Amino acid sequence: MKKKSKINLPKLWIKQFPWKKKNDHKYSRGKLIVIGSQSNMIGSTILSSEAALRVGTGSVKIICSKKTLPIYSLKFPSVLKVEINNFNLFKKLIIKEKNSVFLIGPGSGVNNLTKRKTKFILNNVKYVIIDADALTCFKKNPKELYSLLDKNKIITPHIKEFHIIFPKINKNITNYEKIVKASKICKCNIVLKGEKTLICSSTGNIVLNDHASSELAVIGSGDVLCGIIASLVGKNKLTPFFACCASVWIHGDIAKRFGPGLIAEDIIKNIPNTLKTLKKY
Repeated sequence: MKKKSKINLPKLWIKQFPWKKKNDHKYSRGKLIVIGSQSNMIGSTILSSEAALRVGTGSVKIICSKKTLPIYSLKFPSVLKVEINNFNLFKKLIIKEKNSVFLIGPGSGVNNLTKRKTKFILNNVKYVIIDADALTCFKKNPKELYSLLDKNKIITPHIKEFHIIFPKINKNITNYEKIVKASKICKCNIVLKGEKTLICSSTGNIVLNDHASSELAVIGSGDVLCGIIASLVGKNKLTPFFACCASVWIHGDIAKRFGPGLIAEDIIKNIPNTLKTLKKY
């Protein structure tokens, strides 16, 4: 069972990194659809969306409700928004936008509606990042989640969320052993966030990221990471696995350079500095 993990270094993925080209425009840079949060968690979606734009996705659209649309419009004028107030309209939009990358989970709420939305997206969209509440809403039946995952899907649990969706995996074994077991269960890409984040491909290849800082242990940090991943994955971009590796490295590099006092907004503001560093590799 023991496999050797690689260390996450830019040389693993930098040659395929999707830098903006001279003839690029917003439509050639890919589109991200972010499922909006509950009204008391607006910040989660904004952090993810802004991070994605900073890294280089061409367009971000947030799916809002009648209640949240005015807040998003005030707080984040540059992002696109669409108001969806019932599940039938939601399904029509997903089918229309199915060639986009989707992110669901941050601030969504652990409820049946989040679960329904997640299931529909996973059944109809190629590239999906599933985080936070979109994972934990499968607590009662995690096998239902496993059946919807494949090589193009990415899940990004921290250790508590990991044990919610993989309840049969022993809590007392190492995180490395945990992710090996999880990869055999769900056959997707897994980012197990922690002091040393582990990234596992759908085929079981594992990369260890120790290029990070304890300053990342702050609210909103995971939302930013999801946005970075969502920006790098998709057609003519990185594979889901390499997108995870690159995103975790960028996320960690910003924290290492910033030092004490880091908050999620600081990670976003310093994305350009780390991208400049990567250009030198």
